Amino acid sequence: MKTGIFSDLRFPWLVRTPTANRRNQKQQSKSVRFGFPRFAVGTHTNLARVYASPFMPFRIRGNVGTRRSQTGFTLLELLTVIALLAVLASVALMGYDGVQDQGRLDATRFEIAELRKALLQFRRDSGSNDFPGQGLYDCTDVANGNPANANPDFSFPPEAGSSDAEKVAWCQHPANFWMMFADPLGAGWNPDTHRGWHGPYLQRKSGVQAFGAIAGVWVVNDAYDTPFELQILTPDYARVVSAGPDRNMPTAANACEPATGSDDLVLCLLR
Repeated sequence: MKTGIFSDLRFPWLVRTPTANRRNQKQQSKSVRFGFPRFAVGTHTNLARVYASPFMPFRIRGNVGTRRSQTGFTLLELLTVIALLAVLASVALMGYDGVQDQGRLDATRFEIAELRKALLQFRRDSGSNDFPGQGLYDCTDVANGNPANANPDFSFPPEAGSSDAEKVAWCQHPANFWMMFADPLGAGWNPDTHRGWHGPYLQRKSGVQAFGAIAGVWVVNDAYDTPFELQILTPDYARVVSAGPDRNMPTAANACEPATGSDDLVLCLLR
């Protein structure tokens, strides 16, 4: 077969090479067969540099051994995300505190309204229109002309103490709602007259609490963990008071509304 310039240009695979060169080429390259004339791929090249036949129906592209590109976050990006999360957490915490404060206020308003209902029911059941500490339920023996003595008709609990002075001070404390849980006269309810003590009028007692020298007071706490108070200012005037968030009881008399700028909750029993 003739070789020459024409054959070199048209049919490069027909170019005869020395045997030694062919042997070296086999050692330095890999032969790949696709059902077409053989072509060689250099071991130090990529598939984009393929010496193939002009009759090859396709080309192989792409790099052999090329690593895939790996992506990640930079330190600046991570710091930015952390800062944004911190801002969102602080905003959520502030919003939660606001919701919690509003929840306590709503709970206190509900409880003070329920306490008013219970006291009014106690007054209706008594038959004498007396609140705890008034008239028939006076803590003292004033009906017999002994205002310094405790009411002899009362069945005082052990928390009241032993002396008359201790019993009177304990019974008259404005935060003491013991008559809402226990019958002070022990007479109970008369089904014929529908009069008497028909309690308990409250289902929840927060426990007993000491106020200075007066210990064992039966208290009902508001949502701020402060005892409610029943303040009887005049024979015809009484109110239930919550100290509110600041836990300072109001001192103003004859007022059904809290003082200006105060956070107290005041609910009059009779208007």
